[in-house]
Amino acid sequence: MKTELILLCHATTHAMKTGSFPSIGDAIDEPELPRLPGLASAFRPDRVITSPAYAAIQTAQAFHIAANVDTSWRDLDYGRWQGRPIREIHDEDAAGLGAWLSEPGSMAHGGESLEALQTRVRGALESNLEAGVTLVVTHAIVVKTVLATVLDAPLTAIYCMDLEPLSAITLTRSGDAWRLRCKSFV
Repeated sequence: MKTELILLCHATTHAMKTGSFPSIGDAIDEPELPRLPGLASAFRPDRVITSPAYAAIQTAQAFHIAANVDTSWRDLDYGRWQGRPIREIHDEDAAGLGAWLSEPGSMAHGGESLEALQTRVRGALESNLEAGVTLVVTHAIVVKTVLATVLDAPLTAIYCMDLEPLSAITLTRSGDAWRLRCKSFV
């Protein structure tokens, strides 16, 4: 039996709508809640793993399967920018924000670089080799980093990716390599 890993971006939060860096305690935006019940019929995982972020945990609850929290799938550590509006950061430190938006090794915020995130997600991928379908509810930046890693693309490729809330990618593994698989849910 092969391994299938579905990476699902959590539902929209207020921080996302207002252009702010996320915080671990951000809740799903109230208008998003009616969209969640449809997730259970779109995906039929054997198990669910979630980031420790509250929005990810709320999203995972739609599957009515006990989810395991795994810190390997947590959001990027945004350091001192956490919870703050991006516009405010730009006004205070345009050069630092610019570096972070273009250089994967940048830690202008004092948190985690994209390179460090990539190292973390490589470990998460290797620890999720169980046969069957595992759904991971995580963050867009994490999913983009996984995509760059699996496709052996430069990490700068994430700057060319847009993933919407509740969007998903599927990876399969049979043997020693991950493969990207696109499938329709319609």
